[in-house]
Amino acid sequence: MIKVDQLSKNFNDNEVLKSISLEIEKGEVLSIIGPSGSGKTTLLRCLNLLESPTSGSLKIKDVVVTFNGKTPSKKQKVDIQQYSGMVFQHFHLFPHKTVIENIIEAPLIVQKRDKQEVVAEAEELLKKVGLSAHKNHYPEQLSGGQKQRAAIARILALKPDVLLFDEPTSALDPELVGEVLTVIKDLAQEGQTMIIVTHEMHFAREVSDRVVFIADGYIVEEGKPEVLFSSPQEERTKKFLEKVLVR
Repeated sequence: MIKVDQLSKNFNDNEVLKSISLEIEKGEVLSIIGPSGSGKTTLLRCLNLLESPTSGSLKIKDVVVTFNGKTPSKKQKVDIQQYSGMVFQHFHLFPHKTVIENIIEAPLIVQKRDKQEVVAEAEELLKKVGLSAHKNHYPEQLSGGQKQRAAIARILALKPDVLLFDEPTSALDPELVGEVLTVIKDLAQEGQTMIIVTHEMHFAREVSDRVVFIADGYIVEEGKPEVLFSSPQEERTKKFLEKVLVR
């Protein structure tokens, strides 16, 4: 479903991603882990063309974009972004709109869909993420966990083929993390294709079909979570996991 081939990204003289190659199958949950500054978020943003890769190619479904140092065209961005939706660390909800207004905005304005149908689907999504009672609240009236669940519902309203999560719990207080992770687990059980950048190692181990460890802009190691977390093959992976896993 997604194929990344020899993808690199430079910020001036700083090479943040170095020849990344990955394939993600439909229905797969892929977690990306690694130290801060390793390129995880940059990779995710490149997959949605929020950042323009410097070289390599990206294929999502039947859309292929090859990069040669030029910024992708508006059409290429639209073609890629129609298939993927990104959930950010800091929610990015419209503060002047209610929860349900946030959810229906893009389907109505961008996809130009029927309002009655969109509102009905939004009501179902609110049930899915446990926010029906808060549909007429504004973001400032919500907890961090509620804001993130609203942000997930807003992306789901666009019916993306793949969901991209950029450390979805990093801005939350510890007691609110579980409610967001539960929503993501439910989506995984439903067969939603997801790529998750996370620092929640136990969650990555539980929910992922495959885990990729990135350091210094490279894919150092990848594999099934039960193998990578228990018996990492690379010394760099071992050192990272020794620091972050509570044994």
